[in-house]
Amino acid sequence: MARIFDRVAIDSWLRDEVVQKFPRGGLGDIKLGSPCIVNPGETAVFVRGGEALGTFSPGRHILTTENIPFLTNLLEKGLFGGKNVFTADVYFVKTADITMKWGTANPIVIEHPQRSPGASAIIGNGTYVLKVKDPWRFLIAMDAFRDSVRQPQLKDRLDPMLGVMMQDKLSELAIAKSLGPAQLQSFSKDLNDLLIGLLQAEFDAIGMALVDFNIRLALHPKSLEVVTNMGYGTSYTQKQQADALLAGAQNPGGGGLADVGLGAMGIAAMQNMQQQQLMQQQQAAAQQQPPPAASSAPAGSGASDVMTPSQVAQILQVAEEDVVAAITAGDLKARKIGNAYRISKAALDEFLAGG
Repeated sequence: MARIFDRVAIDSWLRDEVVQKFPRGGLGDIKLGSPCIVNPGETAVFVRGGEALGTFSPGRHILTTENIPFLTNLLEKGLFGGKNVFTADVYFVKTADITMKWGTANPIVIEHPQRSPGASAIIGNGTYVLKVKDPWRFLIAMDAFRDSVRQPQLKDRLDPMLGVMMQDKLSELAIAKSLGPAQLQSFSKDLNDLLIGLLQAEFDAIGMALVDFNIRLALHPKSLEVVTNMGYGTSYTQKQQADALLAGAQNPGGGGLADVGLGAMGIAAMQNMQQQQLMQQQQAAAQQQPPPAASSAPAGSGASDVMTPSQVAQILQVAEEDVVAAITAGDLKARKIGNAYRISKAALDEFLAGG
């Protein structure tokens, strides 16, 4: 049997609670003339039959047919049943700022087709601040019609959504600003501010506002390997053909290589293409071999005391133009001699340390 209430209010909140239903545990009949008390930082949404009846901002509201339009509508529809009570669920929603932690469970792939190798695998962590600005839309989007919704439950729904948003919007940003791995590595407050604007429309759709964004991004340690395996920086068609050949050769029940649509001539052409590709890679590597440095580091150290942009690019696994871009941006210290740059090992260590 439904209880009858002559006061609608939330007297206490858990520290991380975002939504609280009145009354808890089921329906309640609310007496006409009762006060609805909404405290600062709250919004109350009256719901009946899955529809929003009305929304109340902070203040003291007397629930009568004289001053609450939706009660007049209920009266006209005969939903009071001749009594001085009405039935509704009331969801109180916190509208104050909420600070959430965020980090990548898996690397996100940022596309930058105009900068080699075409994409970067990014990892990151930090915080972002948001708040509810459209309580009814928020309740629907977050499936928050519950007795209580707390921040960990909200985080479980927001984290994967934010990962997808970040991947899409960062790719847009990288293309628009011609960013490559070096620039994404040194993700700055300016880019965070730009990302707020790009993400806001996505948060509008779930009834929330993005207030602040403070995410630190870095290249995945095996970024080049990750994106190459996804088909960036190489011929994706060639990779598919190679995978098909391998699958055919390992399938004892099928027709072997013939099942992938390659006869002897096709196999020979594939082998020839692979040989040509290997020769091209070897020639490119030979051309990029730098002259011996005047001062070398001890054997096994992995880097010379003084390096060219090409040598630094090999160490960082990025394109040489990205290293030059980092130098011109002032992120990586270097000395210019004539038309050539030289980078000290100490400067590279400082750059990698984020100094």
